[in-house]
Amino acid sequence: MPIDSFKTIINSLTDPSILLSSDGTIVFSNSAANRKFYIRPSDDKTRLDSLISDDKNKLTQLIQMWSASKSPLPGRITFKSKDSDKTSVIECLCKGNLVRPRSKHESALIMIQCTDKQKSSLSFTALNDKIEQLSKQVRVRRLVQEEISELNKNLEKTVEERTKELKKANKVLNRSLKELEKAQTQIVRTERLASLGGMVAGVAHEINTPVGVCVTAASFQEEQVKHFRERYNNNTLTRSDFESFLNITSESSGIILTNLDRAAELVKSFKNLAVDQTNDGCRDIEVKSYIEELLISLKPYFRDNAHRHEFNCPDNIKIHSFPGSIAQVISNLISNSILHGFEGVENGLIKIDVIKISKCIKIIYSDNGKGILPKNRKKIFDPFFTTKRNQGGTGLGLNIVYNIISNKLLGNIKLNNESNTGVHFDIELPFSVISS
Repeated sequence: MPIDSFKTIINSLTDPSILLSSDGTIVFSNSAANRKFYIRPSDDKTRLDSLISDDKNKLTQLIQMWSASKSPLPGRITFKSKDSDKTSVIECLCKGNLVRPRSKHESALIMIQCTDKQKSSLSFTALNDKIEQLSKQVRVRRLVQEEISELNKNLEKTVEERTKELKKANKVLNRSLKELEKAQTQIVRTERLASLGGMVAGVAHEINTPVGVCVTAASFQEEQVKHFRERYNNNTLTRSDFESFLNITSESSGIILTNLDRAAELVKSFKNLAVDQTNDGCRDIEVKSYIEELLISLKPYFRDNAHRHEFNCPDNIKIHSFPGSIAQVISNLISNSILHGFEGVENGLIKIDVIKISKCIKIIYSDNGKGILPKNRKKIFDPFFTTKRNQGGTGLGLNIVYNIISNKLLGNIKLNNESNTGVHFDIELPFSVISS
């Protein structure tokens, strides 16, 4: 083997490797040996005896004995240490011209140069095995590197493709989200207008009663005026008749005035609620009177059934908030109770209690309906969740309630159910949405 090729081979080994001539001169040492035994590769004809602290004659005898033997022969070499107080003792075994450390913890390899072909073959058998092992490692490493390189290329391509897909999907998602927000806004507006329509029907029904009384009283008064006019024209009107006419006129006028005041109050309430629903501005609200007016407008919900409501609220609780949004919340909750909670219930009861706590007001809404299944309780505020999908339910009623309370009224709502009957919502609203 050419010496240059040999140098290249053993220099690639990770174990310290030294090639000796038969007289003990170092022909070549690889990088690992240079580091381990402090050999300066620039020095020519460095002798092994310069690296050890043993007797030179003893080393010469060992080299000659190792060179001539084909069987394992023990030997002992003490290498000098960079630290003068320390030495490195290596016990060696030799087979042919190959010297290996006896201890498994040492990895140095010493080869003795010879010209005999048979001895050379025996000496370099282990070296060839080492080279073959190294070649396999190199091939495996190269294959792994090629696979990693190919995987990196594929990964970059995959990432690029996935990125494009995600960007495309993101655009579609953003478009869908905008359409959903637009649709949700439209649904909220539609529900407000539907609620306003319900208010119109309720107020119309309520106004119909006092107006009907006024019409009846006015008709009766008109008949009495005709009757007493005839008696007056016939000169048959007596003092008692005139006094009776005055009493009838006074009573009729009082009835008409009282009922017209009631009708005017209803119209005023409807006007305020209608303005709040169509133009939900922030203003001061007297909670008790406002919710009472709202419940009057929601009477159509209770007209064709035996359901009823109870409302309890202390006087003089005022907040600065959005009245139309509060009306929307209560309307949706009542609608939800009647359409869903009271299904199969004959005498439904809705209770609305308002209490004043430290930093806000608390509206406690409850009913005695069939309640909400435990598996559905975590999903009731999710958009499009409904148990009436096949019956026209949109699943936006309670989601709208949640969004209005959280985002516009700056409050919070939670379902506080401990049983499987009825519902119990706790709603907290700040005294002022501006200060919050």
